Amino acid sequence: MSSDKRKEDRIDISEDIMFARRSEHPFCYYGGATLNYSLGGLCFQSRYQAIPGDNLCVRMIGRHLQTYTSLEELTCIAEVRWCTPVGSSDNPAYRIGLYYHGSQIPPLFKP
Repeated sequence: MSSDKRKEDRIDISEDIMFARRSEHPFCYYGGATLNYSLGGLCFQSRYQAIPGDNLCVRMIGRHLQTYTSLEELTCIAEVRWCTPVGSSDNPAYRIGLYYHGSQIPPLFKP
C-alpha cells in the first residue's frame, strides 16, 4: 500500500510566487517558488514558514504579469495543509502544501 495521500497526479512547475495570510490586512506578501501542482493543490518552497490551517492568497509573478489582464487570473486562495522544514538552521526553508478553496481555480494553477 502506498503512503502517498494524493488524489490527483502532480505536475512539476517552477514559477515564482508571492503569498500572504488572508487574516493579515493589509496583506504582507512573502516570496516563494512552486515545485508542483494538481487540480487539488499546490506545493511550493519558501524561506517563510506557513502554519497548517492558515488561508493564503497566492499569486504567480514574473513573466505572467505581462500576459494576463487581471490579477484574478494569477491568484488563488488556498489552505495550508502541511509545512515541512527543508533548510539548514543557518539557511531555513520550508516546503508548503496547499489545498485550493472553491471551484474557480485560475488557469495558471491547474494542469
